[in-house]
Amino acid sequence: MLNIFLKALHILRREGVSGVTSRIKYCHDAALLREGPRQSGKKFKVAGVGTLTAQLAGELKRRNLLASSDCPEARHVLVNPLPSDLQRRDIAALVLDSAYLSHCEPETVLLLKEQFSACPSVVVTTEKTLNQAVDFGAAIAKIMLVPCLGNRGAVRLAIGRWLVFIGAIAPEEYLTDVLAMGEPIASRSRVCISLPEHIHRREGFLDNGQPDCKMFDGIRLLPGWKGAAWSYKTVATKALQSGARRLTICEDDALFGPDFPAYFNAINRYLDRVDWDVFNGVMTRVAGRPEILKTRRLGESHMIHTPHMMGMVFNVYNRSALEWIADWNPDAGGADTNTVDEWLNGMPGLKVVSSLPFLASHRDDVHSTIFGFKNTRYTGIISATEREMMAMVGMS
Repeated sequence: MLNIFLKALHILRREGVSGVTSRIKYCHDAALLREGPRQSGKKFKVAGVGTLTAQLAGELKRRNLLASSDCPEARHVLVNPLPSDLQRRDIAALVLDSAYLSHCEPETVLLLKEQFSACPSVVVTTEKTLNQAVDFGAAIAKIMLVPCLGNRGAVRLAIGRWLVFIGAIAPEEYLTDVLAMGEPIASRSRVCISLPEHIHRREGFLDNGQPDCKMFDGIRLLPGWKGAAWSYKTVATKALQSGARRLTICEDDALFGPDFPAYFNAINRYLDRVDWDVFNGVMTRVAGRPEILKTRRLGESHMIHTPHMMGMVFNVYNRSALEWIADWNPDAGGADTNTVDEWLNGMPGLKVVSSLPFLASHRDDVHSTIFGFKNTRYTGIISATEREMMAMVGMS
């Protein structure tokens, strides 16, 4: 009880009353912290007619996950199912096209709603289909977007991403496929890790004026922090394979002001002439009092050098940091010690550069896809960290 009181008092001093109330109001979603379903060793049957039928069967066969017709233990992947099929209790996924949902009879809609609660996943082929499924009662937490259009490799990767989500394959297997089939990631390019199922988050990011940012469909895995870490590990590994020596990685709740392009270009020029591992664009929090090793003026801003970082909203990674992220070990700890930013903090001799004011900010009108609470919970933390560091370098 005393620890809780002391923690609340610390938050009150740093962030004010709003910081305490945001912790109470915006709590973690327990469902995102639990281990997800595991269907390793299971095999699947694909039934029904739709735009993904052939690709699903082909990909399951390639991975030796397609069951024979006489396999009684197989789980069913039903494409645009008939009403009679929707009464099964061995469904692994419903795969739905827009035309199918647009012409469903009322009886079928009722059966679909029951299955939306019972089956582990709902696969949709377009954003329109996703919105239709949500309108019919499907939860975003169960929906996976597998676009039926695009090159063969992209469709195969999207199916693999779904198989990771339902626990049919390990993330390591998907990483191998990304290395074999994913597009190269060039040095000094920008990648945004985003879940395509959260349409409004991605649209908000793109509307914020980042047209040259490559979107990477994040790995969905429970607990959510592991899915995020696997996403970073995969991007870093692919970038290293592509020969990248520097890479910007952000998340789709990053927010940029009108002076961002000029500010970012100046920061990159600064990074060209100093020794660093990570540029931390938005520092959410620092345990204890921040340690600033040195500062440099950059126009009206200050560049600070520090041995610690926290926050993945918008960062630039040198090759040394990319190599460290690529080595992330999913078995090295739990949510308190092994999130990807905690892993980075454990890098020996970590050299972090940040800017004051922070280069970017984050949207507080969306929810964390890792912990489930509204981003408003972060607002006071980020403001307090920025304010404390600015005071340390003599900025008002």
